[in-house]
Amino acid sequence: MDITNSKISAGAKLSPAAWRLFMEHTDVVIIGAGGAGMMAALTLAKAGRSCVVLEKGKHLSVSNAARAGGPSLADTLLQEEENCAVSAEMLFRHMYGFSRGTVDGGLLYRCIRNGRKVEALLRESGIQLRLTEDLYSVGFRARHFFETPAPQRWELLARKLAEYGGRVILNACAGELLTENGRICGVLAVDGQSGEQTAYYGKAVIIASGGYLGNEEMLKQHFGDITVGPLGSRLSDGAGIAMALKAGGMEDRSWGICAGEFGGYHSRMKGRFPGNMRWAMTGGLLVDREGRRFMDEQLLADQPLSVGGEATLRAGSYYAVLDEAFYQGIRSARSVYDFYGRPEEWKTGKSALDRGPWPFPEDLERDISEGWAFCCGSIEEAAAHFSLPFLEETVTRYNAMCEAGQDTEFGKNSWLLKPVAKAPFYVFAYEPSAWCTIGGVKTDAFCRVLDKKQKPISGLYAAGVDNGSCYCAPYYDTEGACLGLAFTSGITAAEHILGNWSA
Repeated sequence: MDITNSKISAGAKLSPAAWRLFMEHTDVVIIGAGGAGMMAALTLAKAGRSCVVLEKGKHLSVSNAARAGGPSLADTLLQEEENCAVSAEMLFRHMYGFSRGTVDGGLLYRCIRNGRKVEALLRESGIQLRLTEDLYSVGFRARHFFETPAPQRWELLARKLAEYGGRVILNACAGELLTENGRICGVLAVDGQSGEQTAYYGKAVIIASGGYLGNEEMLKQHFGDITVGPLGSRLSDGAGIAMALKAGGMEDRSWGICAGEFGGYHSRMKGRFPGNMRWAMTGGLLVDREGRRFMDEQLLADQPLSVGGEATLRAGSYYAVLDEAFYQGIRSARSVYDFYGRPEEWKTGKSALDRGPWPFPEDLERDISEGWAFCCGSIEEAAAHFSLPFLEETVTRYNAMCEAGQDTEFGKNSWLLKPVAKAPFYVFAYEPSAWCTIGGVKTDAFCRVLDKKQKPISGLYAAGVDNGSCYCAPYYDTEGACLGLAFTSGITAAEHILGNWSA
């Protein structure tokens, strides 16, 4: 919506309340009270700038960030205290190398250097952290786990923001960006309860609305007519990205997901975590919708959030195929790592898959009744049940490789080669799942949204997963990178606004 000379454009439908509030302004308007939005707001408010955070949720803890385990950060005091320092240069080299140049290197490095600032803001707010082990064997300890419970920690952030003079407005659905003389100058928002429209005017707008996990049409646009199970917030519906594109921005090129790491998923699971979702992550035989192998199954055990999860997204749907020996063997073993004989070379097996009995209860009969599990006396029956025309051929070839001790198709390590030979047989159907999406608008190294001529759109920033220029697909193999970059990109955007402030 164009507001030239402080007049609302013709046809704008604003309530009387919006007219009264229109000329009241804040310095910066932020869309979304997730990790990026809250870090941006705290940075701005602490520096003396007024800001308002528009959150469409009914309470503070609706975002993925508010419920996540914790961020990946560099150069923190906690790392120094535990004598395991991770420098910004170290983390940058690892993540940029993983991205293969598909992200803006300047932006990534600028974000990563803000790690200690994130830690300081969290500590100032009263949020406790602990450093986790290197769960996925990347070579360093960057993941900082929240010790403060999920609902409480976002309340602490909001309280600290209020102390600094910032505000969070709940039930505020950002609907349209406001422009004046070619510059983004605010946001028109609708109260989710009353329907009242309010124009929030500011010198800059930061879009940090959390991606598009709740937008099925947008998911299908990028990934095809498949189901992506939403483990994270479905309030993130791509509205922020759409607003930026409407304002003249452009999409960046990497689109993907931060995949679920606790096991397989199926939309028929009725909102629960059944024990039989485990089989996606145990290193056994996986096949695609035709019954063919499509990956080295160890990748899903070792890198479920990133490379392994990306493979399942590409497959669209997939199946774990087990025999009785495998099924009962893992169920009775102390851990998955124990079942495979505790191979010393399997670093991630030791760190991630040696944690004792599976924590989720099993109910095979219920899983079968829901339609995503099957138990039968032959591979032929399994193939017919799930319409997997090449399954029998695949199992025959796979068993031959198991007997030879060599995977000649995908190079899976020999200790994971277990035949599918002893009846009964079990097949579990899975779909990809995601904590959040990756992919958004293109920005420069300061989070400024770029137009199609690669020029910054004045007054408009994108942070967190709405920013398509600092997240790669597949998602980084660094646990906690998604939240870490959300936090640090929010600070990056805020600091650029502060550094270029003029009265």
